[in-house]
Amino acid sequence: MLQRSDLLARIRSNIDKFGYHITVVTGGALPRFAYTIGCTTTLSAEFIFAGGEFYSQSQVSEILAATIAVASTEADWPTRTIRTDSLGCFSLVKVHPSWAELLALGAFDYYNQPTLSVWQVVPDFVHHTVDVPVMVEAFDEATQPVWQWLTRQWEYPIPADSMAVTNLLVLAGAKATEVMRWEEDDWEIFAGTGPDIPKADMRIVPFGTLLGIDASLKVAIDLKVGKGVWRDPLALDWQPWG
Repeated sequence: MLQRSDLLARIRSNIDKFGYHITVVTGGALPRFAYTIGCTTTLSAEFIFAGGEFYSQSQVSEILAATIAVASTEADWPTRTIRTDSLGCFSLVKVHPSWAELLALGAFDYYNQPTLSVWQVVPDFVHHTVDVPVMVEAFDEATQPVWQWLTRQWEYPIPADSMAVTNLLVLAGAKATEVMRWEEDDWEIFAGTGPDIPKADMRIVPFGTLLGIDASLKVAIDLKVGKGVWRDPLALDWQPWG
């Protein structure tokens, strides 16, 4: 792990070279999020991409770079649609201060300021997943259950940083219909038939994210290794395999 002084040196170096630094935060029960440091000096704002597991980590960096490029050249950038050749279109919304405070964005430390202007980069409908929070509104764990672990203690008998393989249908809001536990820390949770799901549609996400999407997936925690359950997408009653 980088020491604070080394991290600050890297941030300053990236800002000097590129005009900004991107921090990506992973681990724990929360979805991935990435935010900029350095744009406050030139644009009086920072940008955050939260959730959005449709995209890879490198693609998220591309999206933030495209956002900064538009904001650097267009005076009316807050109202602009960010268009990319292959990653879709994105809109910008002002982040409520409660989100910025809970996420403890490193930009606050870097600038040593209690408040900053932060804007969320939001994917279009085609690329939207339910782990993308509504950050224009004050944080509320009841209405943002995927992000509930910002304020709620982890209470399950598995590590908070447990991960599971799922597919884009689940992340888009479809009900999972198959759950398998292959190892102590290895679950597959799919909407549809596992063998038929293309690898390109699979994602590895925090188990806590899936619990936020669908609390009934707690059934996966109690499965013995090698066991699974399934359900009809309409009836939604879990049945054991075999």
